[in-house]
Amino acid sequence: MHPILIHTSFLTVYSYGAMLSLAFLAGTLVAVYYAKREGVQPETVLDVALWVILSAIVGARAFYVILFWHEFSGSLLEIIMIQHGGLVFYGGLVTSVLVIFWKVKRSGISLWKALDIASPAAAIGYSIARIGCFLNGCCYGIQTSVPWACKFPDLVGVRHPTQLYSSAAGLTIFLTVVWLWRKKRYEGQIFLETLILYAIYRFSIEFLREGQRYFHLSASQWISIVAFILALGALIWKMKKTK
Repeated sequence: MHPILIHTSFLTVYSYGAMLSLAFLAGTLVAVYYAKREGVQPETVLDVALWVILSAIVGARAFYVILFWHEFSGSLLEIIMIQHGGLVFYGGLVTSVLVIFWKVKRSGISLWKALDIASPAAAIGYSIARIGCFLNGCCYGIQTSVPWACKFPDLVGVRHPTQLYSSAAGLTIFLTVVWLWRKKRYEGQIFLETLILYAIYRFSIEFLREGQRYFHLSASQWISIVAFILALGALIWKMKKTK
């Protein structure tokens, strides 16, 4: 693990923060590209992106703190130390969608169009951010004997590098979304398909991660089930409406 990229007497650059920044930069560039294809001004995307970035961090951190409160009850200051890792994608998704709704309503852009534009950006950003998790040594998997297992600091045995699995999944979703965009027939299609793909991936990867279980499934798996059902239902509804 390599949690600190640069450390001098006056500057410390954390791997997690650096990769998170790179993720948001890449995501913003991708969003601008697809915005142009949809006839949306890049300036509008940049304005929304700033708010989305801030809200995504707050929402993702808030969900993590709620789900893993036992890690913070003894040190409340640790709540704001996001450089140590600890973000939940679904939390960031919820707050980001709310912010996008608020911003696009004022700009006159269709909410579904805005969510479509944000989808490939979120996928590539997620892929990059998970590399930061690996370098930081958080979000690791369960113990295993596979040849590519990794040793994480202060943990017993070797474990699945689920961060790298997640990074590969995020990249795969991004490439799939890029391909699906060519077949787009109505607004909202890309967002809903991206959400379905993410829900399937997240439900699956959770079996390789440690964590508290509720009726044999983690909180993220239950959220994934709900997200999958809602996204699939909305996709079917929009397909019928389009026809």
